[in-house]
Amino acid sequence: MGMETELAKDGGSQRGFVRIVTFLYAAVLIVTLAVVLLFELPYDRISHTWITLTSLFFGETFLYGIALHYLTNSPRSRRLIPAYIAMGTISGVYLIVAIAFILIFSWALDVSAYTYGLLQFIVLGLAAIVMGLMALYMKNLELQEKGT
Repeated sequence: MGMETELAKDGGSQRGFVRIVTFLYAAVLIVTLAVVLLFELPYDRISHTWITLTSLFFGETFLYGIALHYLTNSPRSRRLIPAYIAMGTISGVYLIVAIAFILIFSWALDVSAYTYGLLQFIVLGLAAIVMGLMALYMKNLELQEKGT
């Protein structure tokens, strides 16, 4: 009986953490939108603004997705912490590279919208490929744990 109550409490606290992470994610998206509109709109480059927002939203969503996956799969995710750390690192590196591309190619060099979008799309594709490889690695770890 005590074990069931403990599990119910743990599930409730996980939902609480999920709500907190979701609230933080929504707040980060709102702040990102406000900052990008503040700095991009005066330059009247609407296409750059949308590309910038999209790339930042993808980076933030990658991080949110990893945190949410970790929290919802808590018992088994603790055993897979190296894979989660690697996925979080990849997401963070993508976000840093996307920000660097914004500063270099959109603001400093002011490349065409086509070139800027293509560069951001290439970086997103590379990050997605590496994240997919890490997802395969994570699945392989899960299967190895079940086998042993």
